[in-house]
Amino acid sequence: MGEPRMAVSSSAYFNVMSTLFVWIVSSAVLSILPHFSSHCNEMIAAALFFPMVFATVSALIAGRFLVRTVYYCIHIKRAALAALKITASNSRQLDASSEHENGALKVIRNGRPCSLHAVSDSSVTDLSQIETGQVTKLVAFHRPFRILVKSSVLLSASICFLYAHCWSETLSAFKVSRSDGAGAVCRAVFSPLVFGGMAKSLDLNGSLQSGAHEASIWLIWAASILIISGSFAQDEFAGKHYSLAPECSHLSTAAGWDDTIDDDANVTELDGKAAKCGKDKSDDVDDVFRLLGKKFIGNTHDSPQEKLDMVPWYSILLVYSAFDILVQLKVFLGRFDARTQQTKFSRTTNRLTEFLPGKSCCGIEYLQIVYPGCVFDCKTANVMDDDMWLDFVADTGDGFNSSYQVARLLAQPTLTCRTSKNKKKILPRGSHVVIGGDLAYPDPCPESYEKRFFRTFEDALAPPPSFRRESISLIKPALPVSGWRNCFAKSVSTKASDSQDLLHQYNGPCAFALPGNHDWFDGLATFSRYILSRDWLGGWLMPQQRSYFALKLAQGWWMLGFDLALSSDIDIDQFKFFADVATKGIEDSDAVIMVTHEPWWVIDSDFRTPVNDLAEKNLRELMNTHLNGKVRVRIAGDLHHYTRYVPLRSRPLRGKFAKRRSRLRSATHPEESNAAQTKNEPELIVSGGGGAFLHGTHTFSRNIKVGEMQESYRRVGCFPNEKVSRRLSWLNIWHFRWRNWRLDVVWAIAYFGVVSSLIPLCGIYEDYLQFNPNHNPLLLVVWLSKIVIALFMQIMAAGRISLIFAILLFLVLVIMTDMKMKQPIRLLWGLSHGFAHIVAALCCLVFVECAIEWLIDEGIVKIHDAGKTAAVEPTALASSLYQEYMAHFSHMFINVTPLFQGNASNEFHDTVHQSVASMSAVQRLHAHAYASVLRLLYWLNGIPLLQATLSLFDLPGRIAQRHTDLCSALCVEGAACMLSHDPTRVILVKRTTMVTYAAAIFLYFVLLAIPAAGGVFGTWLALTLNIFKAQYNEGFSSLRIEHWKNFLKLHVNKKGDLEMYALGLRRVPKHWVKDPQWDGNVLAKARRGGFDKIDNKTSVPSWAWRKPSKWIPRRESRKFTPEIIDFALIPKRPSAAASCDGNLEETSENGYCASAGNNPIRARTSSI
Repeated sequence: MGEPRMAVSSSAYFNVMSTLFVWIVSSAVLSILPHFSSHCNEMIAAALFFPMVFATVSALIAGRFLVRTVYYCIHIKRAALAALKITASNSRQLDASSEHENGALKVIRNGRPCSLHAVSDSSVTDLSQIETGQVTKLVAFHRPFRILVKSSVLLSASICFLYAHCWSETLSAFKVSRSDGAGAVCRAVFSPLVFGGMAKSLDLNGSLQSGAHEASIWLIWAASILIISGSFAQDEFAGKHYSLAPECSHLSTAAGWDDTIDDDANVTELDGKAAKCGKDKSDDVDDVFRLLGKKFIGNTHDSPQEKLDMVPWYSILLVYSAFDILVQLKVFLGRFDARTQQTKFSRTTNRLTEFLPGKSCCGIEYLQIVYPGCVFDCKTANVMDDDMWLDFVADTGDGFNSSYQVARLLAQPTLTCRTSKNKKKILPRGSHVVIGGDLAYPDPCPESYEKRFFRTFEDALAPPPSFRRESISLIKPALPVSGWRNCFAKSVSTKASDSQDLLHQYNGPCAFALPGNHDWFDGLATFSRYILSRDWLGGWLMPQQRSYFALKLAQGWWMLGFDLALSSDIDIDQFKFFADVATKGIEDSDAVIMVTHEPWWVIDSDFRTPVNDLAEKNLRELMNTHLNGKVRVRIAGDLHHYTRYVPLRSRPLRGKFAKRRSRLRSATHPEESNAAQTKNEPELIVSGGGGAFLHGTHTFSRNIKVGEMQESYRRVGCFPNEKVSRRLSWLNIWHFRWRNWRLDVVWAIAYFGVVSSLIPLCGIYEDYLQFNPNHNPLLLVVWLSKIVIALFMQIMAAGRISLIFAILLFLVLVIMTDMKMKQPIRLLWGLSHGFAHIVAALCCLVFVECAIEWLIDEGIVKIHDAGKTAAVEPTALASSLYQEYMAHFSHMFINVTPLFQGNASNEFHDTVHQSVASMSAVQRLHAHAYASVLRLLYWLNGIPLLQATLSLFDLPGRIAQRHTDLCSALCVEGAACMLSHDPTRVILVKRTTMVTYAAAIFLYFVLLAIPAAGGVFGTWLALTLNIFKAQYNEGFSSLRIEHWKNFLKLHVNKKGDLEMYALGLRRVPKHWVKDPQWDGNVLAKARRGGFDKIDNKTSVPSWAWRKPSKWIPRRESRKFTPEIIDFALIPKRPSAAASCDGNLEETSENGYCASAGNNPIRARTSSI
């Protein structure tokens, strides 16, 4: 599961597809060119291409091998000199356990030596580092071989184009004179060679004409090889061919330490400032190494490495993950709920015994003892009792660009935002951040969590130096923090037994996370390991021990985080926990913010779920009884956009609804059955823009019905707005194919399976000529429609494999159609989608078969027993190319390889045997090695490599021959059998003929079928999104839009009201550079007092840095600045007054803000 299966390189795929495309198109073009005499130069250039590619690859490998050999010889000498200098240097010593062996510095980590590049003198800036171990290593000289081949192909193609442009068949030389038609390029390239002795003269009609000799092209090739090899040598001796070894990846900067040292740094200044080598105890902090040089190879990157793109949801590789998820859901989750086991690991007996005597079993302190790790008092010492900020984000862990940008903004000490009137508003960082589920995509696994989730937050706010990924937390919270100082509001004992007391005094930010549906795909195993058993999310402390929590905020506000798992509801243990919190912790005058992952108020309304089948039954029971009248806000993610709904009704309940609410209340609190009834009318907020792909907003209703009472709510804000969302959805028409190329294999197999029973279409071109002899476009459309319908009926009547694929295609597409549509419309729309795909597949087949018969009819390809004589005698493409090669270039290779011939090799072998007695052992070894090389070259010279390669380009001829053979066998007496074959004659067809024909035609077929399938599917998605307002998940996951992100900042003000700022990002940066002012740099730490003379083991926490994030956009732009897209002032208790005192100018979709009475009214357009 997870990232390893997603590790298909897009560049490798596009290289393969482009190679296939060039091969197929060039073979078709070269098949036609011989029939036009004016293009003979192109044929000669094509014959030159492959010999030159083989020669270029061999020459570049030989050149690189020679450069690497010279580099090794020089490197050994310099390594010896550097070893002597390091041995003589007594002032430079390592804090970590190290040893010196053969000039290598080796840091001991977990009992395993880890070599480090040593530099002989820190004052010498150009001395290359010494390759002595596993920290860095030289890349093999032929790697990456793909780049070498691409360079060879590019060079060979350029020279072949030059040959085709400048060669003169009349002169048998390259043109250098204007009178011969030489252009500027030909004169510039070949004129110097003519003056250099490469001239060739020819007497034509009494006039002496001159040009450049044919061998000039090889001189140009040799010069190009020398230039490329020289460039490789320059990079080789500059030390650019090193890579960081994975064995010492613990030396990376993941923990917030930078290994780059400025030029003015020296060893004395850097005493104690080094990268930590993997310890998790405070007394092992001094187990570090000091950097001795100007640079540490492999860690001097100025941009983030190995960034991950947005998850490709339309990928054949996700089928494996889907299968694993299905097994886990059916086999494990149906019988086991991880939430029920979390309470078994709580240790409360001792502390509860100490607490009970003389104290009331109520209040936050009691709840923290009874439910350790899930009840927290967020009014820490650094938060004033009358003021508090916290952040909310959900659906993180997708592409690096979007996920890191949101995490970076959350990490800033202060955030400058734009308002709707282009004014600035500065908002502080929240003391706590709540993550509302779906931490990493596409499924929970260590790779996804580390690379897509933790990596972005760690780069945004570095964890402490003592952080270690492998560490498993035994006691939470992990306080005090090893390696950080000044973490507490006042001096506290590091041996304090009460971790809650330490947490209350902790000054740094904390993080709390809820699992989403994607986090539950493995039964919460990865979430439990990486969230509940790890202490740090970057620089945010994670104290929670369960997948749900209760946070006590300032001014009597509470935030309750619920884990709905995959059952869309809380379990019984969770219900009892929150009921106990509501009874013993939440006062009657308090207000509650409820956080879940999925916004079922939108989903149930969108799918028109019956009242009896609504989700969250247990949660609604908790709201109607224990939290009745206290829930002021509900926040969720899952939908990757921002929306806010407010209730329309503010009058008391009456009639049957009031009686039903009274019955629900009296069932649990009989003493309150006659009391005045209140109700929950919370504002409903969806904010799932933490990094995942964008979901549209125009597919969801503006007015919804919520809960059993079907209370009316209206949407008063959304981001992006419906106009933008609708415009983005149309991108599927032309972007689906290119953004979801991983689905090409599925389209190719499906389309070819649909038409496989119809091939070959014998007589298809002749039928077209009879119907439309004048090639009228209108008649062409009519004829194509007639043929497609006839072929479809043939599939339904007599197709076998094609019928199976067609039925599967219809079935899959109907099932895939959104269930929110009415069943008749859903069935009709799904069948229409399937029929469109079948029509597209049949059109592709008709075009390919017509092209094949056109080649045969025009005599362009060479076939045997074609049944008629072509106007032009055809020639096999492979034969014509090889003939051109033998006529123009074969002598060049024969002249430079005389020793490859058998006589020369045999003579040398005889000479060696005759004089072997007089040779020394070393001479005999060299002689036998040389003889073996000659035999190998002689054997390679006998392989028809070139002929075999050129034969691959005769693909049209081979297809035409197989087509003719099949039609001759299937059609009786040469009659057309386009729509039906004689079943008794199928046995006359050789199986190899049919298989090779199908494989060859498949290559041309898929080049048309894949774009056609992507266009049909993308058009269907765009139409469904805009006409039926359905397929919101499939339609936007295909686009993988990383822009339009959002998150929330919540502020409990001094009046006790809740201010909600929704921040939006219209664009996220795609290119990043290291922030030169980042406080994680070593010298920046020194300047800010990161290490001092008193205690060199501790540093300033990352959350106290002025510049806490490692990467910044390469180019600053206004479009990257967050803007306040919505604002709401939510009172602690609902009142009848309808006012928005202190509100922001209107920023929501319709210009509304939430009032004190929960009525959607016009907001005042006043600035902050």
